[in-house]
Amino acid sequence: MTKVRLHRCSYTFLHVDADACSRLQKALDEQGVDYEVVKHGFGKSQRSRAEVVRLSGQKYLPVLELADGTVYREETDDMVTKLTTGQLPGPTS
Repeated sequence: MTKVRLHRCSYTFLHVDADACSRLQKALDEQGVDYEVVKHGFGKSQRSRAEVVRLSGQKYLPVLELADGTVYREETDDMVTKLTTGQLPGPTS
């Protein structure tokens, strides 16, 4: 059963460090976190990202929904650092 949901951009074919969503997904893979990918549209407007806004209060990706239902969003590099150092605000398993 998947415990974490990674809300990310639809550009799943990008696997470069310039893509914030790919960087976080790579960190999840490296940490062995079981997660489900939830893709969101190409636009960044409030309307096209209504689900993301509902979850996190902002339109930016990536967003993590953790095992306890905690929704976590901040700058991607900060998210990766907290993931790799075990400092996320909720459980990942």
